[in-house]
Amino acid sequence: MASYKYTFKVLLLGDGAVGKTSLVQRFIHNKFQSGYLMTIGMEPYSRFETIKDTRVCLQLWDIAGQDRFASMRQIFFKGSLGALVTYDITRRQSFENLDTWIREARTESPRIMLMLVGNKNDLEDLRDVSTEEGKKYAKDSGCIGFIETSAKNGINVENAFIVMGEEILQGIESRD
Repeated sequence: MASYKYTFKVLLLGDGAVGKTSLVQRFIHNKFQSGYLMTIGMEPYSRFETIKDTRVCLQLWDIAGQDRFASMRQIFFKGSLGALVTYDITRRQSFENLDTWIREARTESPRIMLMLVGNKNDLEDLRDVSTEEGKKYAKDSGCIGFIETSAKNGINVENAFIVMGEEILQGIESRD
């Protein structure tokens, strides 16, 4: 295993069934499976990357989105540097619940960097949240960026995680 300089703990947040597990599975294993079981609590993953000539470990924590796990989620925020706050572009309710996710992230980890991710853009004909709404929400809520992805087709998945890693690295290096 190659050595690395930093470990970046990045959470995947959002309502249940928005595709968090599918996104991380596509990024880590380059695979998609349509029938994932619900995440119970948290599922950790890691991937090593070289970002701007710096070797890092992206430690990804897939956090359960169902309300019944809300009381245990706060323990997973400790030490997190970033989060992909994810919604399903075909489910408006998952978009409307973003305020709750962002508030929770900022309460539990005040310096966390947040990227807004609209997932399932392969289902354009079922779209219920426009790209423009996503961009505006990301800007208005102080996210570092916005991206639409398709875990099924792999569209922008790698980009979402790498950009998050780049932003975290830039933040760390600007403090040094």
